[in-house]
Amino acid sequence: MATDYSYYEMLSAYYSHNNQNEVLSDTINKLSSELNLDSVKSCLIIGPGDGQHEVHFIKQCVPNISKLIGVEPDHELAERLRDRLEKSLPAVDSQVIETSIQGWKGLDDPVDLAVMMHVMYHVRASERKELFKKLHEQWLTTGGRVVVVSAIRTKCPGSADEICARLGTEVLSWEEIEHDILEAGFVKQHAHEMECTQNFSNLDEPFLSFYQHHIDQPVTLDNIRKTIEEVFPDGKSGEEFYTIAVFQKV
Repeated sequence: MATDYSYYEMLSAYYSHNNQNEVLSDTINKLSSELNLDSVKSCLIIGPGDGQHEVHFIKQCVPNISKLIGVEPDHELAERLRDRLEKSLPAVDSQVIETSIQGWKGLDDPVDLAVMMHVMYHVRASERKELFKKLHEQWLTTGGRVVVVSAIRTKCPGSADEICARLGTEVLSWEEIEHDILEAGFVKQHAHEMECTQNFSNLDEPFLSFYQHHIDQPVTLDNIRKTIEEVFPDGKSGEEFYTIAVFQKV
């Protein structure tokens, strides 16, 4: 069911109700001293939105990057991504392609690194397997790496993911994603777990619309509000768990 809000407005409302930005930013800052990505010169970012998290990761952890390609289907977010890259990484040869990863023709030349943060929820299982296969066989250089951020513990009691489950759409589990990455031939190098807090007070329409956008079947904002109030009465906060993991092509 369509809403009058852009995806950027919905996403901004969602982040305003949690501390994901702060937690992920702090985690990236810590990882900058643990990951050795000095050899990375080129990078592909898939579905980055406006690139807030991806650009921060690259600035902190990929000091020698010279080329970057972003694939983002939403026009407004793609424009914001271009602006962020120009301001934050002015010396990097960057290109933003406005298309879905499913409709993209792919890379002509392989890159050293691919970054996918909160993207896998929007990719069907068959497409996910094909994406990891292309990354491993075509799009990454030998020894190239993949950085993935995604939800974990999605069935944990008290998790905010219960909202989507009650409305008929289970959040994709990390176990499924990791299985497909390893099956494609990657080896896990590093993983760091993050715990975030979601605030369910003051349920404004853009925030509710964000959930509506991620439910597979038609559902009203009133139904979403009612479900949230049932799961988290009195605006009680919910927990969300994520991982940032690094895999290498071997």
